[in-house]
Amino acid sequence: MSDHNTKSLGEAIKAFIDAMKWNDNFNQASIRADWEKIVGRDIAMNTTDVQFKEGVLIISLNSAVLRHELHMRRKNLIAYINEFYGSEMVKEIRLK
Repeated sequence: MSDHNTKSLGEAIKAFIDAMKWNDNFNQASIRADWEKIVGRDIAMNTTDVQFKEGVLIISLNSAVLRHELHMRRKNLIAYINEFYGSEMVKEIRLK
């Protein structure tokens, strides 16, 4: 039996999610679930909401100082998140 048409389970799930146009919902759920791993406990504890839509990550914070710090490092954060997931899913970050 030839395996040239076989896909890994991860590839099959991604293809299904792409076909169903669930990417934003899936990516938002993934980012929320992994948020503390991505940014660390201190930032996660000061995050009130994380939303993702069409490549834009919207982060709501309860600290103006932290908001300013993340604003200054948003390009690094985009690169880190994309590396974390192995995909160029985050194009922009907006802070609230």
